[in-house]
Amino acid sequence: MPVVGALLLCFGGVLLGGCDSAGSKRASLYQRLTSEGPWTVEQLSSDEFDYKSKLKEQYPQGVTITFRGGDGGQTYRIETPRSSDSTEVLAEGAVGLPGDNVLQMASFGQWTYEFEASRAVFSLQFGSRAVLRTLFSSGSRNENLEMKLAPGDD
Repeated sequence: MPVVGALLLCFGGVLLGGCDSAGSKRASLYQRLTSEGPWTVEQLSSDEFDYKSKLKEQYPQGVTITFRGGDGGQTYRIETPRSSDSTEVLAEGAVGLPGDNVLQMASFGQWTYEFEASRAVFSLQFGSRAVLRTLFSSGSRNENLEMKLAPGDD
């Protein structure tokens, strides 16, 4: 019987270790978002439209996204400078990490993301209406979006 118990304990440890490494990868990727930010929205586009000029026109000072983690949980904040000493918060909320390279922003859908050199590239397959309405007060249909973020010091 002790052999069976030892095997079960060993197998359970392997399972927990695998779960822990997947969780560690998610945490590590999110840690990179928090440590290299705030991020500037460098590009926003869909299959049919490039929103870069519209972003520049509506937000000449740019749009930044800050990801935070800590005891209060993981959060995001999207804002734009309005003057030298004030910013306008466009959106903020909780962040979930449901899978590797997957980030759930409250009110903004589930994004996949990856890093390309110093840039973070986010892709949204469904739920773009909320993003487009927040940024541009428009967005009547869902479309695939890609958002490229540059580190704030870039």
